[in-house]
Amino acid sequence: MAGGSKDYIVLASDSGAIAVLEFNSKSRRFVTVQYHEFGRTGLRRLVAGQYVASDPRGRAVMLAGVERSKIVYIITRDSEARLMLASPLEANRSGSVCFDVVGVDVGYENPVFAAIESCYEDSEGSGKQLVYYELDLGLNHVVRKWSTAVGDTAHKLIALPGGSDGPSGVLVCMEGSIEYRHFTSTGEMAVYSVNIPRRANLLNDTRGLMIVASAVHRMKNAFFILAQAESGDLYKITVDFAEDSVRRVGIKYFDTLATAASSICILKAGFLFAAAGGESGGSHQLYQFENLGDDDGACFSAEGLSYFQPHELSSLALVDEIEGACPMLKSQVLHVAVGEDAPQIYAACGTGARSSLKIMRHGAEVSELAVSELPATPRAVWTVGGSDLIVVSFAGSTLALAMGEGDELAEADNALGLALDEATLAVCGVEGGGIVQVTPRAVRHVMSDGRVTEWVPPMGVISCAAVNTRQAVVALGRSGECAYFEMHAGVLREHAERLAVGSDVTCVALAPIPQSRLLAPLVAVGCEDQTVRVHALEPHRCLEALSMQAVADVAHAVAVVDHGLGDLAMYAGLRNGLLVRAQVDPVSGDVDDTRTRFLGARPVQLCPSGQSVVALSATPWLCHVQQGRVRSTPLSYDMLDYVAPLGDNLVCVAGASLRILSIDRLGASGTLTCASIPLAFTPRGFCVHDVSRYFAVIEAEHGRWAPAHYAAKLEESGAEDEALPPEQFGLVRNAGGWASLVRVLSPFDGETVFLDELPAGHAAVCLAPVRFGNDSYVAVGCAVGLSLRPRSCESASIRLYKWTTDGTGLELVHVTPLDDVPQSLMQFNGMLLVAAGRGLALFDLGIRRLLKKAQSVVAPHLISSVHIHPTHPDSWLFVADVQESVLLVAFNHTARAFHVIVDDSLPRYITSMRALEDGFTVVAGDKFAYEIRR
Repeated sequence: MAGGSKDYIVLASDSGAIAVLEFNSKSRRFVTVQYHEFGRTGLRRLVAGQYVASDPRGRAVMLAGVERSKIVYIITRDSEARLMLASPLEANRSGSVCFDVVGVDVGYENPVFAAIESCYEDSEGSGKQLVYYELDLGLNHVVRKWSTAVGDTAHKLIALPGGSDGPSGVLVCMEGSIEYRHFTSTGEMAVYSVNIPRRANLLNDTRGLMIVASAVHRMKNAFFILAQAESGDLYKITVDFAEDSVRRVGIKYFDTLATAASSICILKAGFLFAAAGGESGGSHQLYQFENLGDDDGACFSAEGLSYFQPHELSSLALVDEIEGACPMLKSQVLHVAVGEDAPQIYAACGTGARSSLKIMRHGAEVSELAVSELPATPRAVWTVGGSDLIVVSFAGSTLALAMGEGDELAEADNALGLALDEATLAVCGVEGGGIVQVTPRAVRHVMSDGRVTEWVPPMGVISCAAVNTRQAVVALGRSGECAYFEMHAGVLREHAERLAVGSDVTCVALAPIPQSRLLAPLVAVGCEDQTVRVHALEPHRCLEALSMQAVADVAHAVAVVDHGLGDLAMYAGLRNGLLVRAQVDPVSGDVDDTRTRFLGARPVQLCPSGQSVVALSATPWLCHVQQGRVRSTPLSYDMLDYVAPLGDNLVCVAGASLRILSIDRLGASGTLTCASIPLAFTPRGFCVHDVSRYFAVIEAEHGRWAPAHYAAKLEESGAEDEALPPEQFGLVRNAGGWASLVRVLSPFDGETVFLDELPAGHAAVCLAPVRFGNDSYVAVGCAVGLSLRPRSCESASIRLYKWTTDGTGLELVHVTPLDDVPQSLMQFNGMLLVAAGRGLALFDLGIRRLLKKAQSVVAPHLISSVHIHPTHPDSWLFVADVQESVLLVAFNHTARAFHVIVDDSLPRYITSMRALEDGFTVVAGDKFAYEIRR
């Protein structure tokens, strides 16, 4: 807003509401400033919100729907300078369809918004129009100021700077060209056009390009636009102007991004952010500008076609990337990986040459920096603050390690005076440069000058201990007592009284020392009577009992940390695998807000690390603070026995090895760790072999050449072309063509062990595993010359592959022709069920082809998916139609026919469906993003 120093975000949701957000730098969260409801919920054509545009001066916001609706909110400030939204003003036009809306920069004149519209009620069929809407701030209404006809392929608007920064107006993006349009103050219309340069295609692809994303960057006395085409190519657009008159519009090839972004943004710090989304999918990427591309290539401004040869990134450099899984075409939860307790999510993701089979595991990503084998299995590990010393405790000895050159671990000399012939229960550096080591036999204080003082318990041994820089608490065997020590004048002295808890102590933990304080305010003690007790350590009430928390089992470990949220957080790891978290008042010691989580079958070990806690059970977990809330995030790593902080990393004990780990991107990508196996084309489906656990994947790409077919076509025509990596530049376009293959890969190392490239023009549509007798097969539904609109094909077939004996490859058995495109395949009653067009058919295995055993027409339009009824798997099927919702179909074994027994009363455009195990519920999704339960 003018006169302000803060930016706001305007959101329009499918709930029929507008929200204005601001970023709170203290809590690092977005806060809602204004929230207004104006329509009904759901993705409705007549409810505004599909398009949002703001006035460049921050005075108004326009929301437009797909059809008819447009509303404008005037943005003002109240007496306390808080942002306010005035009542909405309508600018509706019946019978019109909107394609894009932007705010036109007209300085401080009345705000103007530009829209691409098409009126389907116009009897003359005038096509698309560019329309200017003006908000009259004086009369408080919106008028349709000006309109002009544009091309039928116009789909996107780019607003240009106005005033002293630019000529104002908009760029209208059409297929293959960009036009400058503006209605000047003198009533004249300015029009300048330039064709979009295209890649040099030796096979003469004549289809035009569509602009999908753009960003305007302003500089001192100049500006330029970066526009991205659907192929991923970036174009730099420049506009030469004098005052408010445009002289020339130029465009040139700038660079090529790996994927077509849904939005791009140029940052003032010299970075370009490309946000992925929609059907193109891909990853969010951050690039840094190396140069502005002024000296690379020619700038085209005249009419006529121009061509360029794409090149590697020269003006941009990739800085960071957040991997995404959009679009996810199919996924399954499978337990394939050996040695992992939890199953994994296997998902076929992406489009084109950047497609992949992703293996997702629940847990944050962990990097392994170093691994060192130890002479025996250790029990615990610590790091001594202020040095690179790592102390490892074994059953009857202690090992001291130090970080050497190249981050290598080496055995350290005993300069700190540690007792290496005994096990260590706790160790910590103390004030004055000394160190306190607690062993089962004694509490040893090694001073900085090398002197050692020992305190030996009067009876029994020390069972557990907790130490910080000025205090120590040790549990005395099974006596139910703890000895408390404080540092006085550089010497560790025992308190006059003992801490009596009335039960055997199993674990103990000191609270962190607050700032401007010398001592920890309290201690938490876990006992055999299934309680955790909190006692004060402050001088005026030392060892006084403050509170007690009952737990479900004996506490195996306890930790008290300060998450920076006010109260302290007390964690108790129980022997039955439960983790208990509670808030503790640092003054009164009261315990409240108790929460429990099951971590695994092993007793839970707790290891504090700064403001976080690492909880170890069957899976390691990290309890930390993110955006003002305590989060428990699993770590995608092996089972660990003990952890200690080492700077920004963790030093861990796993079996008989010592490992140094780093947690990457905590909170950046949720709690899923993703590993990707690259694919050649868009994946259409996959299945798993029961024994070998290898994956059979079908891939198909529409409108593209397969690299091998493209090379053969070039050789046939005698042309030569430089091969570009398809992962960066995509596949070569082939209008109406298909490229498909069948692949078998190993999920363990990602190696492809079998590959069958289908002939040119074949589209692999679906696949399913099927068993005939004792043999396993994979059925692949294919179509030749498949056209998506209108839906038709030259021919259709089922390719039947047989798994090899070891389950690592496929052998083509035969090909069976069909009358229509197969939409879904699955095993049913020991045979192959095929959903093609409107009908269902059953096929059995034959020598030269599949043998049809039954066929019936069940769907009114087109079957989109089929699922077997969970409680009647031999006779009932759930069938989804593309327009008529879900049908329940029964199979008559005697008549060998399918009959519809239940249908839905409402028409629904079903795209996906899943039957739940109860047999009475079907969860389905339609093309309007609704979730349906029946």
